[in-house]
Amino acid sequence: MFKRALKAFFDHFESYLCQFLLVFFVVVVFMQIVLRQLNMSLIWTEEIARYAFIWFILFGACYATRLCALNRVTVQFMKAPQWVTNLFLFIGDLIWIGFCLVMAYYGYLAVLDLREFPYYTPALDWDLGYVYLVFPLSFTLMAIRIVQVNVMKYILHIEIADPDQEAMEESKRVFSKEVDEEC
Repeated sequence: MFKRALKAFFDHFESYLCQFLLVFFVVVVFMQIVLRQLNMSLIWTEEIARYAFIWFILFGACYATRLCALNRVTVQFMKAPQWVTNLFLFIGDLIWIGFCLVMAYYGYLAVLDLREFPYYTPALDWDLGYVYLVFPLSFTLMAIRIVQVNVMKYILHIEIADPDQEAMEESKRVFSKEVDEEC
């Protein structure tokens, strides 16, 4: 039971983090809007909302990677055999992993530089090295998710449903149900 719950948590870690960051971002921006109307603006809300939004975007990309929800151009493979499609998608994933690891490495170097020569954010007075941790963390996690998806797809032979396709099928079912009810 605990093992399954732990697996589910790590499988959806980015989702939970993104939900928290989005709610936090919206609440902070809403609070800033309301306080501006009352002429009681807070100086730190804009800065923290910006950082929360950047973290949300990067971890959201990790989650989209896990769901196989990032856009890919695959129309050129429509007439090709499945093994050719899989081969080129795998090569693309290897390039993507390389990009993620390069970004994680240079993000790590940036964090090290900011730790050695600290720079503090203007309003919050936070060490920017901690804020920039999002780059090595998110790109490393994204590389891990790419490997995870490829293992699921090519080794475990688990078909990962396209979230957009699932949404389209659900819309078709709902629409056809409504049309049938009207007739």
